[in-house]
Amino acid sequence: MTESHWEDLRGRTVRYRDRTWELTGDLEVHDTGELLAIDGQGDDDTGVNATLYFGLQGSSESINPGNLGEHFDRIERTPDGQFIVVNTGPRTYRYRLHRLEQT
Repeated sequence: MTESHWEDLRGRTVRYRDRTWELTGDLEVHDTGELLAIDGQGDDDTGVNATLYFGLQGSSESINPGNLGEHFDRIERTPDGQFIVVNTGPRTYRYRLHRLEQT
């Protein structure tokens, strides 16, 4: 696991389970880079925090956690879900939001 902070990701929002979550920019890259765990805060006054898990879609290769850098590109919302798009220059990776754990 590799921990990082992507400043360009901070303040972005995603919608999951009828709530909006604001991302902090703090993330952990698990396994071989196939899973991103990103911290978020709920959109209400309860102060509920969560970790949102994004799994790699459509590729057998993944971002290199040993050379992570700050490669956040954008958030995509499609009928298939919400994605974090990571662009490292020669490659683009799409990570789909698939679960959330409240902390």
